[in-house]
Amino acid sequence: MEVEWNETKPTEDNKERLAGILNRLHDHINSTGKIKETVFQSFYNVFSKIAVVLLIPALITVGVLSYFSINSPKKVESWAEIHSPIGSRVKFQLPDGTQGWLNSGSTIKYPVNFAQNRKVEMSGEAWFDVVHINSDGFRVLTPYLDVKVLGTQFNVNAYDDDITTGVILERGKVIVLGKDESVKGELDPNQQLIYNKSTKKLVKSCIDAKSYTSWKEGLLIFKNATMAEIAKRLERRYNVEIILHGDALKASIFRASFQDENLEDICKMLSTVAPIQYKIHKRLQQPDSTFLKKKIEMWLN
Repeated sequence: MEVEWNETKPTEDNKERLAGILNRLHDHINSTGKIKETVFQSFYNVFSKIAVVLLIPALITVGVLSYFSINSPKKVESWAEIHSPIGSRVKFQLPDGTQGWLNSGSTIKYPVNFAQNRKVEMSGEAWFDVVHINSDGFRVLTPYLDVKVLGTQFNVNAYDDDITTGVILERGKVIVLGKDESVKGELDPNQQLIYNKSTKKLVKSCIDAKSYTSWKEGLLIFKNATMAEIAKRLERRYNVEIILHGDALKASIFRASFQDENLEDICKMLSTVAPIQYKIHKRLQQPDSTFLKKKIEMWLN
């Protein structure tokens, strides 16, 4: 362009010459623009094809992920479990420092994220010494009743095969709730609340709590307990079957204390304080090489 300009003189005679130069400039500009447009168009066409190829699987992936996100089940809460085999008792400690004991054939479950959700589900019998953490409550859940506490010592009896579920308070204060969150009762120390599964009735009474929670120290203390109640507790403690013959024997009242005696010694002691006869049957072996429970029969003379 500079060369063309220098060759051009601004005179009227050079209009034709300038027109020719201008035409060549226009042709050059147009041809360059077409080249650029052609290159851009080619690039655009190729890119569009690549984009379509990439977009299809991307859309499929997003669709699949969205489907599973919408239709997948909710995240299941993880639980830890502690079990006490029949004929034994187990001491436990929960992540918040709460301690306790599990009686024979009992189980408790608690969520792994226990710090954010202080609750346990249980079956059987358990004694708790709950750590107080500000106003953060602690709950024990059973199939029929729930126990709400802040920091206290209490016992819960919730065996599946029992006709009753009971809560006994040693220290502190607890609130017993129904499964509908209604308040069924508040307990002070040395009080118990018994729920009858058949009649759906609640009975609150004053007791000596230590007599009912001594099992965790290996003690069995019976104060004015019926033979039927004693037999049930012995069955769980020693994993045996006790058959009581006669309603009179079942209703007989006893006061007794045992500490880690074997079952035969307990039978002898009972027979010395009451006209009771008993027979201990040997454990029978089954075809699969397992053994049935030891069986004990009792009756009054």
